[in-house]
Amino acid sequence: MDKLPRIPSPPSVWFRELRIAVLPFLTFAIVLGLTVVTWRSYVGPTSLVGEVEMVRNFISSPQSGRLISLNVGLLDTVTAGQPLGQIQPADPRVLASQLALGRARIGYLRDAMDARLRQQNNEIAYVQLRLDWLTQRAELATLRAQQAYFRKELERQERFQGDASGFARPNELEIAQRDHLSLQADIEERTKLVTELEQAITRLTPEEDKLNEEAPAALRSALEIEERELRILEEQLGSITLVASVDGVVSGIHRRKGENVAEGELILTLSGNHPTRVVCFIRQPISVDVRTNMTVEVRSRGRNREAAMGRVLSVGTQLEPISPQLLPRGTSSNVIEYGLPFLVSLPPGLGVLGGEAVDLVLPPE
Repeated sequence: MDKLPRIPSPPSVWFRELRIAVLPFLTFAIVLGLTVVTWRSYVGPTSLVGEVEMVRNFISSPQSGRLISLNVGLLDTVTAGQPLGQIQPADPRVLASQLALGRARIGYLRDAMDARLRQQNNEIAYVQLRLDWLTQRAELATLRAQQAYFRKELERQERFQGDASGFARPNELEIAQRDHLSLQADIEERTKLVTELEQAITRLTPEEDKLNEEAPAALRSALEIEERELRILEEQLGSITLVASVDGVVSGIHRRKGENVAEGELILTLSGNHPTRVVCFIRQPISVDVRTNMTVEVRSRGRNREAAMGRVLSVGTQLEPISPQLLPRGTSSNVIEYGLPFLVSLPPGLGVLGGEAVDLVLPPE
């Protein structure tokens, strides 16, 4: 019996079999491949992570005092050398007490001068003149310290006088004005006297070599110590100006006007305008070899995923803690992961900000 011919199938049957048997597998393979590529390129954690270096400068108090003025506010733009505020190093009353103690020590030195020095008129005149100069300087510094107190009292009386409630009487304002003007005149006269004494000491300076040969060493040392301490107290009478160290923005204000600050206490934080480096880490296991001057692609995590080429500046020698924001999402804040740090130059055209997280890709070898 002859074999029957094969019955031909219509094309619709072939298309139906292709759609049922082949198309699902092919679609699954394509989607799986695209998912892997997307995860590795955009979503999944990479072994190279980095953070744009934050350029920060901290303005602190050089010594203890009171913050009498603050000229900037939060997010204000500043330039290098711009005055930011002023600090009054010490209370005028405290300075007056210290100056009184200094005057007492100077008086003791005056009374304790050696009898042999008293017999030499020229040398004694020089020492006496120098002691008088120090005494007048101490008196002048005391008056300047008192001037701040009288100025505040005058301002207070003027505020009360201008108040509608009338707590201050007119004669009290007149007394405050009289005391302030009297003290100002006394300061001017004392300043002239100190200047004249200083000029006289300058004229007698050539004779100081002879005095140094014969005056006791203890007296000379005591005079130098008193002069240095008096100079320090004179410097504390003026205010200290805080200046900006870099061009940038005020990103933090830690103390306000009128507050007392300690030596080294943080007052302001300045953030630079233009970061130049990226602090990068190689996560463990370390499977790549990063070398100096190697080119690296720096890729932003923003919407446009901008990328540019940077260059490795330096590589660390040991593992360091990785910033928590560079770790994958869901990582516990209590977990500390270590990686190999290295620095990469920030490409100029890459639009990223200081502190922003970026990804890095090494070029294929």
